[in-house]
Amino acid sequence: MCAVRRILVGTDFSAASRAAVERAAQLAATHGAALSLVHAIDRAATHAAPRSLDSADPVADASREERIRQRLATLAASLADRAHVDVAVHVESGAPARVIDAAARASGSSLVVVGSRADATISGLGSTAAKVVRAPSCPVLTVRAAGPGAYERIVVATDLREGAARAAAFALELFPSAHHRLLHALAPAPGVETSMEEESDELRARQQRRYEAAKARLQDLARQLSGTSVHPVEADVAEDVPARAVLVYAADLPADCVVIGHHAGQPDPELILGSLAQHVIYSSLCDVLVVP
Repeated sequence: MCAVRRILVGTDFSAASRAAVERAAQLAATHGAALSLVHAIDRAATHAAPRSLDSADPVADASREERIRQRLATLAASLADRAHVDVAVHVESGAPARVIDAAARASGSSLVVVGSRADATISGLGSTAAKVVRAPSCPVLTVRAAGPGAYERIVVATDLREGAARAAAFALELFPSAHHRLLHALAPAPGVETSMEEESDELRARQQRRYEAAKARLQDLARQLSGTSVHPVEADVAEDVPARAVLVYAADLPADCVVIGHHAGQPDPELILGSLAQHVIYSSLCDVLVVP
């Protein structure tokens, strides 16, 4: 398990990216990690917009880039002073998701932090965040709103595969002071209500055995993880469709952050974002950490 040494955060100065920057700075301070502020100048998007005094004008482009660099330098100085962390600034032309991914790979970042979307009051993900989480080189934290301090309650969705255990271990390292809960969703047994009585009894018994086996495995994982955690790791099994189980559980807690494997439930790690992860990050009311 790697130490958190560099955190990269994308910013376009929107409300959501400001929340992402504050969360990234708080995590960098916690881990003594270096912080990189990344801004992408998307000239293609600028020049595709309705013509203005700044569009398709090299002099205006240069002036705009200089203003951006000055704004980032001011932000970096403020963060370094407030959070006592080493802050670097990276500005590059290109599509935001590509710039963020390239910068993360080049710097060997341990974590990428992005705002969920420009308007944090709207559910779902913006186009940049959606592209960043599709095939990331390192864990990605999508931030919906700025919080007053460190996360307190973390829900780790696990399918009991190796990737899910890795995600849980990384979450414990990243959020050391939080209370962590492992959640395994056990899909309801099909046909229980429509089967004949004897068949229905057997289906219920089989489902109960599945539940007890999953609970035992989850508790064993929780005990292992508790050996390196500040607080004992708790474990719960919910009988529901996985995505709904995770979202309802996190909302009821309420959780500050949901942690999920990038391709939970899928055997091929080269696949893009799995369907469960997609449902959770697009519908969650809290922040979401996706671990590849």
